[in-house]
Amino acid sequence: MLLKFVVENFRSFKGCMEIDLLKTNIKGHSNNYCELKNDSVLYTSVIYGSNASGKSGFLRAFQALEYLVMNSSNFKPDKVIAPYEPFLLDEDSLNKSVRFEIEFISNDIKYEYIIAFKRKAIETEELSSFNGNYKSLLFYREKDKDIKFGDSYRGGKKLIERLTLPNQLFLSKAVENNVEVLLDAYRFFTNKLRVFPILEGGTEEDLKRLYARKLAEDSKSNFSRKFNALICALDTGITQVSAEETKEEMFKFPDNIPEDVKGRLLDKFKYDIKTYHKVYKNGELITQKAFDVKDESAGTKNLFALGGIIIEALEQGHVLIVDELEKNLHPEITTFLINLFHRPEINRKNAQLIFATHDVSQLSHDTFRRDQVWFVEKDEFGASTLFRCSDIQGIRNDTPLDKWYMTGRLGATPIIQDENFLVEMQED
Repeated sequence: MLLKFVVENFRSFKGCMEIDLLKTNIKGHSNNYCELKNDSVLYTSVIYGSNASGKSGFLRAFQALEYLVMNSSNFKPDKVIAPYEPFLLDEDSLNKSVRFEIEFISNDIKYEYIIAFKRKAIETEELSSFNGNYKSLLFYREKDKDIKFGDSYRGGKKLIERLTLPNQLFLSKAVENNVEVLLDAYRFFTNKLRVFPILEGGTEEDLKRLYARKLAEDSKSNFSRKFNALICALDTGITQVSAEETKEEMFKFPDNIPEDVKGRLLDKFKYDIKTYHKVYKNGELITQKAFDVKDESAGTKNLFALGGIIIEALEQGHVLIVDELEKNLHPEITTFLINLFHRPEINRKNAQLIFATHDVSQLSHDTFRRDQVWFVEKDEFGASTLFRCSDIQGIRNDTPLDKWYMTGRLGATPIIQDENFLVEMQED
């Protein structure tokens, strides 16, 4: 489970900003958190803010760290570290390090992992584990210096250190070289963290293809049953979801297409999702008709992607990061999906959901504790600030957050300066 994530000098975040998933002393909503080790950990967190406030940028920081851990061991010498995106609106920040810090629990062990990097080199990297409140160093790395290893580190040292290029993470390189003591920490990024900054058209299509394959290959699996039940439960008019194998003659390939490319495309689009709707005659049900999923509404098509990743998160105990969770969905459906993480009989693997949204109606529901709600806003210099609702003075349990937020009393709302625009629109 995720406990804390810190971002510094990344995109619009100039200063050090932190999201904390640990429960505060606020009472109520006991299903919204779990007791784990010595911590009470929240299942969900929501981020609000105006357009271009930094919400998406903060969530992309999760993706940047995930990308580096999973891919940096394959970086070539002198390759630019792609996620190096420092704050651009202050000249002092342009050449400073981007810094990420994350605390998480993997396989019942609590870890703290910190990295700082510039355009072509990792500046510092540190991994520690915890035994109760006792912090135990696994390794500490600083640019152009020998790596310092803690007493709890077991595995190759000097050889792997020499193999690790300046632009590669030691964590990634060491796991590649079978250092088992680091596997649990590494697996948090590969097996538990799932980041979807925005469910764009391409991402949605890839996910639909993935779930079509799952439905086709085992229509009676736990996933298939739950996926069907979810789609049919949300007032979509769908009574059943299945996947059918597509025929090769449906595709028109150029004559000169290489056979290996053709094979990969045929495999990718091997299955297509079909939805079934009831057909009536004189008010009586007579049959069901199959539709291509492309004929469904935008909201229903979005559910095929979002519903799948939520079911997988609940089944596997993922930390799910999603931007614009409410895209094309009715607020009641959004609320239902969020509350799946707050139901102990469903969320048995302690899955977590962190998402950004503009759906203010979620603040009027009795869904979140005040320490689960976060706001992002930009200052006059273009730098984003992240702050928690429960830290705002004057907030009580009965405070109507939706009304306060919409009237600007909580900050993080757009300031529309329309005077010049209105004058220009009235000019000949």
